[in-house]
Amino acid sequence: MADADIDWAALYQKHRNAMYGVAYEVLRGSGRVDLAADAVQEAMVSLMKSPPAETPRSWEPLLVVTAERRALDMVRSAAVVRGFEFSEEFLPGEVGSGEDETLERLEKIARARPVIARLDAQEHYVLAQYIVLDRLRGDVAAELGVTPARVS
Repeated sequence: MADADIDWAALYQKHRNAMYGVAYEVLRGSGRVDLAADAVQEAMVSLMKSPPAETPRSWEPLLVVTAERRALDMVRSAAVVRGFEFSEEFLPGEVGSGEDETLERLEKIARARPVIARLDAQEHYVLAQYIVLDRLRGDVAAELGVTPARVS
């Protein structure tokens, strides 16, 4: 439960940019920078639920490290659940023309198929709506009756 003596809103306003910056950098390697705000939100919620026993001299290091850990959790959880390690081959690249680029793209798709095949029906729906059709996470979440973070 949130400690009544701590002004969480003021802490968030003061340190949100630093928290977001760290989360963004961690998630950039996985190609999921869209989750940086979620990492910041989860960091704040976890600290509000379980505040430090003693008030820290400076809140920024605690808030930044917590946001970084939440972002790392997101990267690890996606890699473990989906059964692959994030690498450059899954990141968007330049669109090229020619036979070599087409062959490379087809090879990447072939490597992704087994991972996609392990998804359940709801995960397939989310993949189609959120990733392929580029629909807003909130809209897909509302349709499924889950939180936007769950869609991510």
